This record gives sequence, structure tokens and C-alpha cells, in this order.
Amino acid sequence: MKHVPVHKVIEALIRDKKYQKGLRLALIEERWAEIVGEQIAKYAHVQGLERGRLLVQCDHDVWRSTLHHTKPELLGRIEQVVGKGVVKEIFLN
Repeated sequence: MKHVPVHKVIEALIRDKKYQKGLRLALIEERWAEIVGEQIAKYAHVQGLERGRLLVQCDHDVWRSTLHHTKPELLGRIEQVVGKGVVKEIFLN
């Protein structure tokens, strides 16, 4: 078996798009309460990130409506967390 230096493995992972997507999603999930606020985070949960669309499950219409009206602001906060162009749209379910 051939040994590969650790830094080469790390470089390959960093370049891997699926790995990057997973890291960005994990970062959004980790900082979700900071992005939407503690109260909303109790009732709205990140479900996934697909092709620039952040999927969010809301426990009630009130929270869905609240998030819907603040989408531009939320996109700005998410951009600060994961970078520009990663999340282009928020889909509320």
C-alpha cells in the first residue's frame, strides 16, 4: 500500500466540492441561532443545502412568515458566515 502525505489528503478534501458543501452546511447549522436569532432557531431548522438553495423546515406558519419577510437580511448574514454566492435562495417548508 502506498502512503500519501497527510497534507496531500487535506488538499484533495479542500478541493472536493461535496466536502466543501458539507463544511458550509455544517457552518450554517452551527451558527443558525446567530443568523436567525435564538427564538426563531427553536422553530426553524436547516434541512439541507442544494444547488445554492438553503432548505429550512419551519414548525409553524408564523415562523415561516417571519423568515420569508427577512430573506434579504438573512441572505446577507449567511453570506458573512459562508461567503458570497454559496446560498442564493432560502426555501421555507
